[in-house]
Amino acid sequence: MIESIKEEIHKLKTDKLLIIACLIIPICVNLLVGWELNKGVIDHIPMAIVDYDESQLSRQIIDYFRTNDAFDIIYELDDQVELEQLLDTSKVRVGMVIPKDFSSDVTSLRAPNVLMLYDGSHMSMTSITKAKASEILLTTRVGASIKQIQARLGKSYDEAYTMAMPISFENRTLYNPTKNFNYFMTPGYGTIICQLGIGLMAVVCVNFPRACNKRRSKLGYICGKVCFYGVIGSIAIIINILTQVYLFKIPCKGSIWVACGLSVLFLFAVASLAIAVSAWFHNRVLGMAILGLLLIPNSIMAGYTWPVLSMIPSYKWGSWFIPFTHYGDNIRDLFLKGTMIDVAKDVRFLILFVLMMLILGTIGIYIELLRKPREADNR
Repeated sequence: MIESIKEEIHKLKTDKLLIIACLIIPICVNLLVGWELNKGVIDHIPMAIVDYDESQLSRQIIDYFRTNDAFDIIYELDDQVELEQLLDTSKVRVGMVIPKDFSSDVTSLRAPNVLMLYDGSHMSMTSITKAKASEILLTTRVGASIKQIQARLGKSYDEAYTMAMPISFENRTLYNPTKNFNYFMTPGYGTIICQLGIGLMAVVCVNFPRACNKRRSKLGYICGKVCFYGVIGSIAIIINILTQVYLFKIPCKGSIWVACGLSVLFLFAVASLAIAVSAWFHNRVLGMAILGLLLIPNSIMAGYTWPVLSMIPSYKWGSWFIPFTHYGDNIRDLFLKGTMIDVAKDVRFLILFVLMMLILGTIGIYIELLRKPREADNR
């Protein structure tokens, strides 16, 4: 085991690509992602408006949208066809059409429709604009109803408000009230970047002439590789976590060191997987391709960006075997909630996963050792 670690330390001194792939690139990409998402919220979404009514009420609604940071009204048009053309060419992402006689229909209690058009090709923008537009239009509708009730029935404002809103809804978004994408995405994405760097370097690390040396312990050889790449990956992920918390000010309600400990265990799982693949597939290109297939879809298959509960049953079952499944939600909950659900079960899985990969890697080397005499006999 010690010799295996020394072999990788020597490689670290002579092969600069190892440092670049395992440390420099993950840290640099994590910085880029942090700066990219540093704003946290999507705002100033380009918008176009068609106002066929041109009344005081319609202009008031337009002003509500203009003063809301989520929208940036860059076109005020005369025709709905022009608005749809702007949506087709992605010059705007949301549009509003206020019908003719809108104000008089409101006064006459005819409930006119305001048409909202959303660019569904970009769902992040669509979800934000829908929520904000609904808030504005609901407020406008309630305000108009209150005025009508006051004018027609002579009620006080409080009485009119109660009649206009017989049911009151109160919404609170817990743990991430500002709906900051940076808080939601960055903790997991930083780890995804680190795992790729470690995985792609570890998958080419098994040296079969040395691994098959009869004097060497095969399990010790594999353990040494896992320890080396697990430690290198741990250094990268701890730097990334500290960068997220102290540079980008991502709140961590739980213990930073618990987050680091869980991340270290996850990186050891990734390193063990890569080395097991390396021990079974001698062709380095094939090994890298197989590992890429196992690691690259992680954030999707493990439910970090799309929830597992919305996947088909076979995907739900398959996601349980992915190490990131037992890491991603835990690290996000630790950052945003300060607690983790059933973390002991996930820790046990990661430990057992490492042990299983150690066994598989050792078996892979023994199979190669058995194959060599057969090849010699065939010659």
